[in-house]
Amino acid sequence: MTITEQELHAFIDGELDDRRMAEMTQLVAADPVLAARIAAFRSDKLRLGEVYGALDTRALPSQWLRLIEAHERSRRSLARMRVSTRVLTAIAASLLIIFGGWLALTNRNASGPDAIVTEALAARQDSMAPKQVIDIGPGVSQAPNRVLSTALTMNLKAPDLTRIGYHLADVRVYSGVPGGKAVELRYRDQQSRLFTLYVRHPSSPARVDLSERDGLRICIWQDDVIGTVMVGDMSAGEMARAASAAYAGLNL
Repeated sequence: MTITEQELHAFIDGELDDRRMAEMTQLVAADPVLAARIAAFRSDKLRLGEVYGALDTRALPSQWLRLIEAHERSRRSLARMRVSTRVLTAIAASLLIIFGGWLALTNRNASGPDAIVTEALAARQDSMAPKQVIDIGPGVSQAPNRVLSTALTMNLKAPDLTRIGYHLADVRVYSGVPGGKAVELRYRDQQSRLFTLYVRHPSSPARVDLSERDGLRICIWQDDVIGTVMVGDMSAGEMARAASAAYAGLNL
């Protein structure tokens, strides 16, 4: 299966259709090199967010603009780009790669049970007691971002999944897990179907995996900076799209 550079970025941003998202998710799960490449993009974005803060509030240096224009002309993709935080962070990550800032990751299959998946399912089934629960309503739009950043000690944002039909219902904080704390974001669609995003510091090698258990789709998407587990009652294509949007949206 051939993947173009544009298609790879569209996959990371969750902009492909359900069929192609499912195909590429399966390919990433079977290709450690490709999974490591995607994880490196994610890791670079997180580090840029921590170091530079909100990129959309700062003017880019003229030298960066010239480099960006030259690079994007060669890729013939400048016309389709949008001026947004997502584009700026993606450009910055691309520049890091061009000038030798690529992060080398080892992608191996973890042996034994996946602790982070077990925790995510326990949290979803309410068999793991949260330390804090925040119901999301009017006037608390920034609370999830503060909770994520404080609990995990890094600059994170609660993904906006409204474009795929899910709204954030509540946020739960857990303690006593690898890395100290974990955060679960609970989303619901118009049919009240539950989609959960469980986030904590990773305790096993970088990996991407899509599976099914007891009628639920489970996607683990983990790099050397952050571990995420997405769980939902949905098709493989829906999960691929939701997982990609959630993973990318944590720092966009």
